[in-house]
Amino acid sequence: MRVAVFGDAHAHAEALEAVLGAAADADELWSLGDMLGGGPDPARALRLTRSRCRVALVGNHDYGATGSVDPSRLGELGARSVELAREQLTEEELGWLRRRRPAARREGVQCWHGSPRNPVWEFVGPSNAGACLAAQRAPIGLVGHTHVASAWAASAGGRARAVAVRVDEPLELGDGKWLLNPGAVGAPAPSPLGWWAGLDAQAAALWLELDLEARTATWRRAPFDPRPARERARALGLDRAP
Repeated sequence: MRVAVFGDAHAHAEALEAVLGAAADADELWSLGDMLGGGPDPARALRLTRSRCRVALVGNHDYGATGSVDPSRLGELGARSVELAREQLTEEELGWLRRRRPAARREGVQCWHGSPRNPVWEFVGPSNAGACLAAQRAPIGLVGHTHVASAWAASAGGRARAVAVRVDEPLELGDGKWLLNPGAVGAPAPSPLGWWAGLDAQAAALWLELDLEARTATWRRAPFDPRPARERARALGLDRAP
């Protein structure tokens, strides 16, 4: 079984569509949350995710759209985009979003938006990857939220070993315990240049091809043109850069 895993589309429709097109041959698609927040296309991103994904987790920005999280916690850009989502989504769609969860288990794989210890808010990184792997029960765990593609392998003494991620090079998972992050679809890793400048520089959406039979993980990059989304964002007051 081949699964396409992605997360953090953040209301960027072209980026999400690029991943869906690149992953068209996968047996299932799993979204790790944050469909919304930041970009100009919340309704389009949610509808694509809902119609195509077997697993659709909710993230902290998605909770903002349901009213479960104070939008001010999401930053100015996130809060404005969440307001836009509330304007665009129907009551039925908001009801569907409220029924989502930030964690799931499917095909023996555990999935969280944030981490095994806090599925909504915790970022997995070097300082806590070992503790997160200790909390994980399945051999393979998947997280989003950081926007950074990463692979952590459990090692002796409750520690985690970081393994380099190389796009298009399969990573053999073997029999160990792994915690994997596909990277972000519609939002770059944090950049001092700002959200949109980082998106322009990235110009490619990241996703993970997970072969559950062969036990391999392969990170993929789906190119897209970020300019149309940025133009829509400026028109909506989501980008004030000149």
